[in-house]
Amino acid sequence: MDSGTRITIGLAVITLAFGLAFKRIAYLIRLLMTATPDPGRVRNVPKNMKYEFTKVLGQRKLLQWTIPGLAHALTFWGFLVIQITLIETIGELFSSTFKIPIVGHQAWLGLMEDLFILLVPIALVTFAIIRIVQNPHRLGRRSRFFSSHLWQAYGILFMIFMVVATLLMARAARSALGTLPYPDNWAFMSVWVGGFIDQLSHGALRWIEDGFVLGHIAVVMSFLVLVVNSKHMHIFTSPLNVLFGRQPIALGRLKPLHIDMENMTDETVLGVGKVEDFTWKQLLDGFTCTECGRCQSVCPAWNTGKELNPKQLMMWSRDNLLARAPQLLDEPAKTRKPLLADEAPPPPEPAPVELMPNVFSDEFIWSCVTCGACVQECPVDIEHVDAIVDLRRYQVMMESKFPAEAGTMLRNLENSGNPWGASAADRLGWARGLEDDIVIVNGRVPPDVEYLYWVGCAGAFDDRAKKAVRAFAELMIHAGVSFAILGTQESCTGDPARRAGNEYLYQEMAKANIATLKEKRVRKIVASCPHCFNTMAREYPDFGGDFEVIHHTELLAQLIKEGKIRPTENVDAKVTYHDPCYLARHNDVLKQPRAVVGAIPGVRSTEMHRCKKGTFCCGAGGARMWMEETVGKRINHERIEEALSTDPDIVSTGCPYCMIMLDDAVKDKVQKKEASENVQVLDVAQILARSVALNRRRSNVP
Repeated sequence: MDSGTRITIGLAVITLAFGLAFKRIAYLIRLLMTATPDPGRVRNVPKNMKYEFTKVLGQRKLLQWTIPGLAHALTFWGFLVIQITLIETIGELFSSTFKIPIVGHQAWLGLMEDLFILLVPIALVTFAIIRIVQNPHRLGRRSRFFSSHLWQAYGILFMIFMVVATLLMARAARSALGTLPYPDNWAFMSVWVGGFIDQLSHGALRWIEDGFVLGHIAVVMSFLVLVVNSKHMHIFTSPLNVLFGRQPIALGRLKPLHIDMENMTDETVLGVGKVEDFTWKQLLDGFTCTECGRCQSVCPAWNTGKELNPKQLMMWSRDNLLARAPQLLDEPAKTRKPLLADEAPPPPEPAPVELMPNVFSDEFIWSCVTCGACVQECPVDIEHVDAIVDLRRYQVMMESKFPAEAGTMLRNLENSGNPWGASAADRLGWARGLEDDIVIVNGRVPPDVEYLYWVGCAGAFDDRAKKAVRAFAELMIHAGVSFAILGTQESCTGDPARRAGNEYLYQEMAKANIATLKEKRVRKIVASCPHCFNTMAREYPDFGGDFEVIHHTELLAQLIKEGKIRPTENVDAKVTYHDPCYLARHNDVLKQPRAVVGAIPGVRSTEMHRCKKGTFCCGAGGARMWMEETVGKRINHERIEEALSTDPDIVSTGCPYCMIMLDDAVKDKVQKKEASENVQVLDVAQILARSVALNRRRSNVP
C-alpha cells in the first residue's frame, strides 16, 4: 500500500470518528446546561488538583480493592501509555522516521510500551473472570453487577483487547522488517511476536504492517465513539467529576439549599422533582457512573432487601435525562418508521417528567439511612446522598408527601424542639443529683468554663442514652474538666429534619441554635451524639455558626492521654466496637474510641468484619430512627448479627442512636433465643466509667 493511500484512509477514519464523538459530547454538554446551576463547584478546582493526581492518576482509591484495583490501574495506565503509541502511529502515517520530540525512541519508552501491551490483556482477563464469578443471573441481587449493562462491559473489554492486539501486530511487523526504532530488545513483546513472522517476504510484512496500523487507528477511533455513547463515558468524565467534587469526598456536610420565603413564586422549586432540577454536577455524576456496583454492595438498605439501590439512582436518573432530551433541548422526538407505506407512524411515548413516583418509588428514596457508604465506596466520587436528600426535599416541601412516622417526628420538632415531643423541662432528668457539679448556663458561659456539653435529644429523653451522658458527665467532673450545659435552653440541632428533607425547618432550628450559642459566647462544644457533632461542626458554618466542636470520645481519649483519667479497675469483658456512620465515615473519628476502650484493663477488644470507615449502619440515620422498617430485614438485626458473631460480652459504640438500635436488636435476638441475655450494648463512656475509681456515688452508672 502506498503512503498516500495509507494517509488518506487513516485521516478519513480519524476525521469521521472525531466528528461523531464531538457531536455526541456537544449533545451531552447541552443536556448538562439544562440543569440547575452550581457555581460553587468551579471554586473547588484548585484545592482538588492534588486529590486528582493521587486518586485519579495514582489510582489510590481503586487500589484499596487489591485484585480488581490492580487490574483497573494497569488498564488505566496502559490506556495512557497507548496514547503515546497512538501519537507515534499517526505520525508514522506521514513519515516512517517520525518520533515524539524530546522523548524520541529511547529504550525505556519501548520497554514501557511493550510492558503494558503484556499487562493490559492480563487485566482484561481478570475483569472477565470477575464478571463471570459475579454473574447476576447466578447470584441475583447479591451480585454487584445486578442491573448493570454487562454486555456493554464485555464489548469494551473486547475493544481494549483489539486496541492492544492491533498495536502489537503492527510493531511485530516492524520488528520483522528491522524498522522497529527501539535499541536492542527493549521492546521485548514486539520482538518476540515478530520472530514468528520474520520468514515472510518483505512485501507481505509491509502489508501486515500497513493493515494493522490502519486497523489500530480504526479500532481506537471506534472505541472513542463507543465510549461517548455508552456507560464507559466515565473514562472521560471521571477526572472532571473528581475535579469538581467536594473534597474530602462529600461526606458529613449536606449541600445547603437557598430558601427565600419572601420571594418565592410559582416557578420556585425546592429540591428535585424533575431530572433538570438536579444540578449539572449531579447529572455529571450520572454520566460518570461506571455501574461497577460497589455502592450497591455496601448499601445497608439494598443488602437488607429494600428497593433502594444507589447504582440505580444514578442509572435511572441518567436514563430519564436522555429519554427527556428532546423535550429539554426543544427538539422533535424521533418516531418509529412505518412498516407499511400507508401506515401512520405512532407518536413517541413521552418520557416521565416527574421522578416520583414514575422513576423512583417512595420506598426507594425513604429507605436511605444517609450512612454515606455508597459515597465512600464509589471509585469516581459520586454524591448519592445529596441526590437522595434533594428528592426528599421536593417531596416534603413541595408535595407535602412523607411517611406518616416522619410527619410525627417533624411536628414534634416544630412544637417541642425535639423528635420525642417531650417537654423541654425534662431535659435535665439525666443530671439528677449532679446539679451542684454542673454549670447550667443562664446568661453567658462563664470565662472559666472550657466546654459547653451538648447533651442532645437522645441523651436527654431516652433512658438508655441518659445513662451514657451521665457517665460522660461524671468522667468530666472526675477529670476536673470545666463544662456547662444549656439545660432547658438546648434544642434539637435539626439533623433529623434535614435528613428527612425538611430543609426549611432545619435552617430555622439551626439559625436559632447558632444565635443562642453566640449569645452565650460559646467557644468549644463537646457532643455525645455524632449527628449533633456532625451538624454543628460541618453544617452550621454554612449559616455563620463557626464553633470548635469535638466528640465525647475524642475528649475522653485526650483526658486519658494527659493522665487526667486513669482507668484502674479491671473490666473482664470481650468488647466489640461498632463505628457510628456519622462519627467514623462522615468525620474520620476512628482511633479515639478505640484508644479509650484499649486503655481499660481487662478488656479484650475484637473487631467486626465491617468496621472503621467500612462500618455497617445501625439503621437509625437519615431520620430512619423515626420510621418503621416494613420491607426486608431490619438493618439493626443485620448489624447485631455481625456483632454477635464475635461472641462479645459488650457491644460498644459512641452514638446514642446506635446504642438504642443495637440494644433493641439484642432484645429481639434474646427473645428469639438467638443471643445471650448477658450481652450488653454500652457507650464507650459507660465502659470507661466502670474502670475509673470515681470519688462519688455511682449508683446511676451501669
